[in-house]
Amino acid sequence: MLENTQAQITKPPDVGNVPHDHDLNTLATKNLLIVSHSYNHFVKGQVDVLAEYFQEVYVFVRYNRFADVSKYLPIDYAKPYSKNAKINQQDKPENVTVVSTPLLYLPVDLHRRFLGDQHARKVKKIITELPIEFDVIHSHLTWTAGYVGSVLRQELGIPFVLTVHENHDLFMKQLESSNDKIDQTWKCADAIIRVNRQDQNKLKQFNEHVYYIPNGFSRDRLRRVPQTKAKEHLGITQETKLLFSLGHLKKRKGFQHLISVMPEIINREDDVICAIGGHGGMRSELEEQINKANLTDHVRLLGYVSNEELHYWMSACDTFVLPSYSESFGLVQLEAMACGSPVVSTINGGSEEVITSEDHGFLVDSPENYDALIDAVVRALQKEWDHDQIEAHAEQFTWERVCVDIAHIYAHVLEG
Repeated sequence: MLENTQAQITKPPDVGNVPHDHDLNTLATKNLLIVSHSYNHFVKGQVDVLAEYFQEVYVFVRYNRFADVSKYLPIDYAKPYSKNAKINQQDKPENVTVVSTPLLYLPVDLHRRFLGDQHARKVKKIITELPIEFDVIHSHLTWTAGYVGSVLRQELGIPFVLTVHENHDLFMKQLESSNDKIDQTWKCADAIIRVNRQDQNKLKQFNEHVYYIPNGFSRDRLRRVPQTKAKEHLGITQETKLLFSLGHLKKRKGFQHLISVMPEIINREDDVICAIGGHGGMRSELEEQINKANLTDHVRLLGYVSNEELHYWMSACDTFVLPSYSESFGLVQLEAMACGSPVVSTINGGSEEVITSEDHGFLVDSPENYDALIDAVVRALQKEWDHDQIEAHAEQFTWERVCVDIAHIYAHVLEG
C-alpha cells in the first residue's frame, strides 16, 4: 500500500472541484470492485495504480462471446470486442483479480439497448460466488457498466462511482436517449467523474456530485526513445518525415480523411510517409482507398501495434495526426506528447483538452476541412519543436498523478 501518498505525488493542475481533505491510508483495508468494458489501455493503467491504495481489487470485464469468432475467422470488425482484445493480464498487480463477464449479443443498437439487464444478472451471479465483500464500486462507461454499478449499489448497499468516458457524440446521444435506465444511472451515482471539462454542467442536470478528472497515461507503457534511434529501429531513414496515427479503424477516427490529404502533403513535403496503427471494420475500405490513390509507397496500415513497439512509433514520428470526429479526451494524442511528439488533431470534444497550446500541436476545426488539415500537418512538419517541453506538458497527466484525485473521490464517498 502507499503511505503518505499526498506528500509523494503532486496532483495535476486545474483538476476542478475534487475534495482533497481525506486520509487516503484508510483505503488500505478496503476492497474495490471495478465494472468495465475492458482491462486494457486507459482502464488498466488507472486500475493498476489505484490497486496500490486498496487491499483487493476485482475487475469485471464485459466482452461479447459473439466477437470471439474473430479468432477463427477474418472478421476485423469483431476483433476489438473479443476477450483477448479487452483483457491484458501483462504486469497485473498481485492484488488485482480480473473476472471475464461473457455476454451474447449482436452488435446492433436494438440488442445493446437491452444489454444492461443481461450484464447485471451475469455480474450479480458471479459476485454471489466470490469469498469477498466489496466496499466501493467504480464503473467505467455509463451503458452498460454504469447501469450494472447502479444495480449493485442497491443490492450491496455500498457507494457507486461512475466515470463517463463516452466520446462527445455518444454522450450527446445518451443525453437525448429515451432509455430511462441511463438517466437513472447518472442520478443514483454517489459521484460522477467526467474526463473533460465541458460536459460537467450537462451531467449536473442529473447529479450534483460531478467532478472533472482527466484520463492519464502509463509511463510503464510509453517510454520516449531518441527519434534517431526510434526511426532506425523501425527501418525508416532519418531524412524521411513520418506521420503516425493510431486507433480503431472506424469512420469516427477520420483515417479516411488523413489518407485523402496525403497526396497534397507528399506534393509539398516530398519524402513523407504515413503509418496508421490499429484494427477494425474499415481496414479493407482503407486499403482500397490507398490502392486507388497510388499511395502504397507512402501509407501503411500496421494492424495491431504492441506496447513494445508503440513507443518506437510514437517517438519516431515527426507529427502524430488524428483527424477524429468525436472524442471524450485526447488520450492517444497525450501518449504521443509523452514521447515528445507534436500533434495535429481536430476540435472534437476531447483533443482540445490536451492540445492547449501551439507549443504542443495544432487543432483543425473539422476532419473534412482538407485545406486546414493539410496546412496544419505541413506546418507541423516544418516547425522546430521543443520536444522536451511537449513531454513535460504530458507529464502532468501520468496515472500516478491523476489517480490521487480518484482516490480522494473514493474516500469522499466512503465517508458518506
